[in-house]
Amino acid sequence: MSSSEEAKSILAPVLGQFHELAKAKDFKKLAAFYDPDAVFVHAGKDIIYGREELSALILALVKSFEDFLASAGKLTRKSSDEQYSMCEDFIILTANYETETEKLGVLKGKFTQIWRKNNNTYMLLHFEDALT
Repeated sequence: MSSSEEAKSILAPVLGQFHELAKAKDFKKLAAFYDPDAVFVHAGKDIIYGREELSALILALVKSFEDFLASAGKLTRKSSDEQYSMCEDFIILTANYETETEKLGVLKGKFTQIWRKNNNTYMLLHFEDALT
């Protein structure tokens, strides 16, 4: 198995749980997926450091996202060009995405996630999102 395939197989169940908690809006449990030293980078805009600060950001984003949904309408999101790489205790995932909105057209972006192994599980250390 290549390191890319291994990284994808390791991260798949973690990402599955992460996305299910996000859909369920269970942000307390979702925060546990973030490394204590996690960083969220909104390219060209701002950066948030630390699990507690990210938890507060997630709660604020929920309100912002609900407002966005009201203005955007139905969303269909798809990822492409997913690339996984692995070294020592880190897995890196990069991908492009397109979000087709009912009212705002197509939004395109790219994200990078760096997951760090911590006590036999992987935690999100770095999340960078950039609209293109």
